[in-house]
Amino acid sequence: MLPSRDEYIATMKAQLDEWSANIAALEEKGNEIKADARVKYQEHLVALRAQRAEGEKKLDEMLAATESTWDQVKLESDNLWAAFKDSYQAFTAHFK
Repeated sequence: MLPSRDEYIATMKAQLDEWSANIAALEEKGNEIKADARVKYQEHLVALRAQRAEGEKKLDEMLAATESTWDQVKLESDNLWAAFKDSYQAFTAHFK
């Protein structure tokens, strides 16, 4: 059974909260990185923050979506989540 619109929006909000926590943890870890790697690390953090901001915009779009636009907004949200997840995993793998 597919989640209802309200359940999906609540899930997206929880994912945004998770993104925020993950980014905060990465920022903390960034303080421990050597100076020569810190610039690249910070660049990656900026990209993750931008993706998170896109997630906020998408959440707003989801809240404002009508029945006729819901499926498209949901698809875009799913794609955004997948892209963030891929970026986050690549980032954490690179800076182990």
